[in-house]
Amino acid sequence: MIDVLDVLILALRLLIVALLYLFVVVVLRTAMASLPAAPPLRPRKIAAGQRLHLLVVEAGSSALRSGEILEIPAGATLGRSDRTDVVLADTAVSSEHARVDRVGRTWVVTDLGSTNGTRINDAPVTGRTRLAHGDVLSVGTVRMQVLAR
Repeated sequence: MIDVLDVLILALRLLIVALLYLFVVVVLRTAMASLPAAPPLRPRKIAAGQRLHLLVVEAGSSALRSGEILEIPAGATLGRSDRTDVVLADTAVSSEHARVDRVGRTWVVTDLGSTNGTRINDAPVTGRTRLAHGDVLSVGTVRMQVLAR
């Protein structure tokens, strides 16, 4: 037979656990909100001739051709949309998929919250990720190799 007191104690225990979880969530949100934002890396002014050169290795279903060399300016966005600087009309590419920047003497790529992700040498891009000569940048099913600059 079920004792009413046992059910009440169980309900109170569950309520206390739920309140503890709620407390932890509130504390974490407050702590995250009070953290200072990391200062963004500021790209330096780039001479007009400095561009990232990418060799198309696999064009996927885009209009690019394998062997084609793309010249990407600093700050350029790659994606499926006509609003992007480099249009990659591939169904696996998000409308605004990734951005390529120049920070100092280094080129970096940032995924812009794409559905299928951006990869360098088959490793997922998290935050700003450095590009080096020979790296293979994958945007959807389009794969491009970084050439020496």
